[in-house]
Amino acid sequence: MRPITSFCFLAIASISALLANEPPERTRLYTTPDPACSGGFKGRITQPTKPIEQILAIPPSSQEKVYMGTITGDARNEFQFTGLPPGKYDLVVIYDDTFFDGVTLSRDANTLTEEDLKKIEETLMKSEPFYPKKIINRVEGQTGRGSQAALLCTFMREKKSDLMGEYKPGQFFREDFKRTYKLFTFKDVGVGWQVVRARDLYPSWVKPIIVPPPKYTFTKTLSGIRVADELKDLGDLDLTK
Repeated sequence: MRPITSFCFLAIASISALLANEPPERTRLYTTPDPACSGGFKGRITQPTKPIEQILAIPPSSQEKVYMGTITGDARNEFQFTGLPPGKYDLVVIYDDTFFDGVTLSRDANTLTEEDLKKIEETLMKSEPFYPKKIINRVEGQTGRGSQAALLCTFMREKKSDLMGEYKPGQFFREDFKRTYKLFTFKDVGVGWQVVRARDLYPSWVKPIIVPPPKYTFTKTLSGIRVADELKDLGDLDLTK
């Protein structure tokens, strides 16, 4: 049994991180680079011209792994990934009010039917009630029992949150809103579609002002970046093309 003092310390530490605008789950969310691997890549984003908030690399062959890049440069528009095992990687680039991705959702042709999409959406909307607003940005997969589908979604909670929940209700409220981007894997089990895996990509707190949901754009520029045993320079990237 965990000592009460240890639990209190962890709870206070979590609250401190939340109040400092740093969700504690982000400290354990990403895959640790392998120091034995010399592969990686770097680059600079010329469009958009705003600062990058977060940049992530996801191997299509094992999407449960998500690597966080280092953002550099005076304008925070340069990035670098090191310690990546050899293979291909897709990127997700997140800004304050928009995000771009090149994530491979399906290696085969998308054959999902309107009925599939309806059932997938129904299941998604019932998941994680903490987030009342759920947006499917992109979905691909195959129809038929036993088949899978992958979704890239935006989840939003547009009201304040009780940080301590059932332990000290009403004592620690956060006035700003919670938002996250998620990568889902669904499976058709015959009676409907069920969630196989849900992967947070970037949980964050945003100011409670009336703004539209973040703009979403898919771009092939961020897809299939090959990593070998050296640091590759991707040069300048224009995500708006």
